[in-house]
Amino acid sequence: MPTDSASRNGSDPRTRITTERVVVLAYILAVAFPPIGFLMGVGLGARGKSKHWVWIVLVSIVAAVIWAVIIKSGALSTTNDAY
Repeated sequence: MPTDSASRNGSDPRTRITTERVVVLAYILAVAFPPIGFLMGVGLGARGKSKHWVWIVLVSIVAAVIWAVIIKSGALSTTNDAY
């Protein structure tokens, strides 16, 4: 049996972080954690590796506003322990 590092399913064991993966991660973080998504979007724009950076920045700004409204409205605070 050969002892190479190839997987039995045929995938490449040396997975590189590609720009597409970073873009997907930036979109997810733009919604879940807007400040981090914003920074990733600006970083992608500064590198010039993706044309999605403007959309990522806009999504993070909109998500930050939505999160601020949700937090300000008190929707995330528990006011009563009765179920």
